[in-house]
Amino acid sequence: MAKTVRKKPKRVVTKIGDVFCVEFPDNTKGYFQYIANDITQLNSSVIRAFYTHYPIGQDVNIENIVKDKVDFYAHTILRAGIDFDNWYKIGKSSDIGEENIQNILFTTVPFDFTILSNNIIQKINPLDNWEIWHIGQDMVNVGSFPVSLIDKVYQGDVIAFHQIVNRIKLGYYTNNNPMNEVLKRYPRPEVHSYVRRENESRQTYLCFKGNDFEKGVVKKGEKLVRISADEDNPVYEELQNGKFSDTNWKYREFITEEEFYQAWDAANQSH
Repeated sequence: MAKTVRKKPKRVVTKIGDVFCVEFPDNTKGYFQYIANDITQLNSSVIRAFYTHYPIGQDVNIENIVKDKVDFYAHTILRAGIDFDNWYKIGKSSDIGEENIQNILFTTVPFDFTILSNNIIQKINPLDNWEIWHIGQDMVNVGSFPVSLIDKVYQGDVIAFHQIVNRIKLGYYTNNNPMNEVLKRYPRPEVHSYVRRENESRQTYLCFKGNDFEKGVVKKGEKLVRISADEDNPVYEELQNGKFSDTNWKYREFITEEEFYQAWDAANQSH
């Protein structure tokens, strides 16, 4: 089924409570809701994204959507996503999860430098300077990240619209961010992720299903070797036991399904 064809309105007015739909290439869709503005973070829009995905053709009642499990909270610019046709408004609900809004905890880290009063640039470690805050309240510098908050915080940067789509579709952002060293990324269980990592001795192409390794290709020089999760291969046991969340994958390391299978097919032909 092709992506829904819609007549684009001249101007979409956004208000707190609005619910938006995001359509994916696999003919499914997800939803999020605009729930607040955060003056602490550039007065950007705060959204809550819901976990369930639906077939594109399925009619879903808005009140059922907003009663779904919340997958994550984030800041974004709604207008950008509308203008670039990454999401569209389907309606509004007065249920914005108001009882939880003041409990949402965001976090961020600074750049890897600071400018001193004499205009000298000083290098710093972002991971020694975590800041946390609730919507509309001052940021608090907590230094190193408190382990007790690991499952209680959400990345608080203003997230680009295409990364919001990635987060809903895949379960994780694909951009580079030092926070990923601590706030591990976990794919949705049905998602296949494809990555390529290079070092001086080899190229490794990996396919994960959810958080688990499924298969891969190791290239050393002109030699290509296939590896699979269900094979006993002591040489590549570390790769087979690896989890997607173990690694802080960089944006440039993500590849397409087609790129992965080019390497997979080439490995078969090299035997």
